[in-house]
Amino acid sequence: MSESRRRRFPKGRDESPEARLVIIGLGSNVDAPTKLNAAVDEISYEYDLLARSTRYVSPAMPSKKGNLTAPEPTPSPGAAPAPEEAAPYSNAAVLIRTVATHDAIKETLGEIEARLGRDRRQPDCVAIDLDILLIQDEVIREGRRTLVPHPDLETRRYVAIPGAEVAPFMRHPITKAPLAEIAAALA
Repeated sequence: MSESRRRRFPKGRDESPEARLVIIGLGSNVDAPTKLNAAVDEISYEYDLLARSTRYVSPAMPSKKGNLTAPEPTPSPGAAPAPEEAAPYSNAAVLIRTVATHDAIKETLGEIEARLGRDRRQPDCVAIDLDILLIQDEVIREGRRTLVPHPDLETRRYVAIPGAEVAPFMRHPITKAPLAEIAAALA
């Protein structure tokens, strides 16, 4: 039986004492409700899914490079109309518990993106974008670049608000600010 036809079930609880809390950010501007729901399902097949945020919708806008990016969210429905160049973005977050490493999570998220149609050659049409926002109290750097916590966690509402919705008690591992405070400051 093919993978797409085989019935899959959520992973279930990860009770290992080594398991950590991880926040994953989700974004899409192509059939967003369907893609976000499919991504949450896929994540639940791989990890212990503890919480899911509200979907936030915001219009796309040009970035510094000319590509369109997701700006500040408004809870759906009722988002402002998007520019003609791209569809509105939808963002959400999930909280998982796992023993997987950053690299293993990143690889799994990349596989999920590929299964759901992510094409990085089309930056204005994002079928699904999955990012690790926070891994408990870890700080992960690649050279001078901070990978975890996500660099936009303190500056972008569409990252901070869904993240704080699923785990308001978690703290930014560098600034030690609770996610609820970060989101409130950006609201």
